[in-house]
Amino acid sequence: LPGVPDTAFVNDIRADLHDEDTVYVALDNHKYGDYKPYLLKSTNGGRTWRSITGDIPERHLIWRIVQDHVAPDLLFTATEFGLFFTLDGGEKWVKLTGDAPTISFRDVTIQRREDDLVAASFGRGFFIVDDISPLRELSEDKLEEDAMLFPGRDALWYIEQHPLAFSEGGSQGHSFYRAPNPEFGANFTYYLAEDSLSLKDAREKEEKPLLEAGSDTPFPGFEAITEELQETAPFVELIVRDRDENVVRRIKGPAKKGFHRVNWDLRYPDTSAISRRNDSDDEPSGFLVTPGEYTVSMARLADGEYVELVEPQAFNVKRLREQGALPAQEDAAAFWERTARLDRAVTATNISFNDLNDRIGLLKTAAERASGDPVQLMTGWQAIRAEANALDELLNGNPARNVIAERNLPTVRSRLGTVLLGIGNSTYGPTGTHREQLEFAEEMHDEVRERLVTLMDEMVPAYERLLSESGAPWVPGSPLPD
Repeated sequence: LPGVPDTAFVNDIRADLHDEDTVYVALDNHKYGDYKPYLLKSTNGGRTWRSITGDIPERHLIWRIVQDHVAPDLLFTATEFGLFFTLDGGEKWVKLTGDAPTISFRDVTIQRREDDLVAASFGRGFFIVDDISPLRELSEDKLEEDAMLFPGRDALWYIEQHPLAFSEGGSQGHSFYRAPNPEFGANFTYYLAEDSLSLKDAREKEEKPLLEAGSDTPFPGFEAITEELQETAPFVELIVRDRDENVVRRIKGPAKKGFHRVNWDLRYPDTSAISRRNDSDDEPSGFLVTPGEYTVSMARLADGEYVELVEPQAFNVKRLREQGALPAQEDAAAFWERTARLDRAVTATNISFNDLNDRIGLLKTAAERASGDPVQLMTGWQAIRAEANALDELLNGNPARNVIAERNLPTVRSRLGTVLLGIGNSTYGPTGTHREQLEFAEEMHDEVRERLVTLMDEMVPAYERLLSESGAPWVPGSPLPD
């Protein structure tokens, strides 16, 4: 073993998984004050050896080595200060960082069914790198590309169970240990060669050497600062499409250089009406997609241009179990889509009604300050108020009963809620009750919507014209005064 002291201890020896004449050995001489990494390879059954430590740093003594069962030149080592991998059989090594601490890793192996890398540390537990398959497609040349996208393994389709609630430990608190699982759904890995900098970030990057040198930074001008303030920050989107090339979901990800992994929860976007701006990264989700073939592509918004970086890559969404306790209904997906359409309409109706309700209150204040006929003004307002109260009861139930949580007659929202609750936790499809309740909800909503449109488009505008003629103050939502 060239370059290896006679006192070195053999920590690991592995036969190559692809060539019967190739073997690897990792050695350790730290008991003699020598912390150098010793990793050698033989391609002739052990008759001659050469070092493949490459650029593994000094003092990183090697405990274990494992070879990928698919890509022959993809190797992993467990060292005294971290995990390393090589794409070229040992010429160049890269440290795996992520959330792992700088600690001694004493063992490493590959869970072949899931393509997961599993490492055991000295006193700090086990660490898992989910799905190493993207590493098999990497090379020095590919890392020079602007962007790469790896769909990863098949996404399993099922309903997650949370017997202890959704938070860590759930109802048991931190007395109950639970290791984190991979995120449910499809996990996409992508690579960017360079950062996508905003105008402000690019300017500050140029100014940094001047600041470090203690020099002045020139004022870029009000026009440049205005462009910075009005710029939409760069971002990356992963675009999921079905087999008919319909866009199913758009998922935002970091625009920084390097490798990133984002998750798709196998659901359509939420189609409920939007009542306010949401700056949170937690986008609400809609119904599950159906199993089948999908593609994912990557696009980026930078410098005001939205361009697709990577062509669509294929992946599959597969059932966890092909046959469950009950046969899945063939029209389940169509029923989910129908329910989503009604949910979109009902939430829009409810938000529009709430906004109109606030406006009706302002109209009363305006009427009280008008110089017109008080009887005519208050009679008109009372008619509007009475119709709004009737619609409120159809949408949300009797207000007196709601105050004390007394049982109500079914409403549009309660019937729809029964459907949403029932089908949201099942992959089998709707029951007879769900189908019946959806039909009732659709019929009731048609009536409510028609009356609300009449109230919004006829009754309220006519009353606003009366207020305007009476010299009343302007109310938001009314036509702008001349």
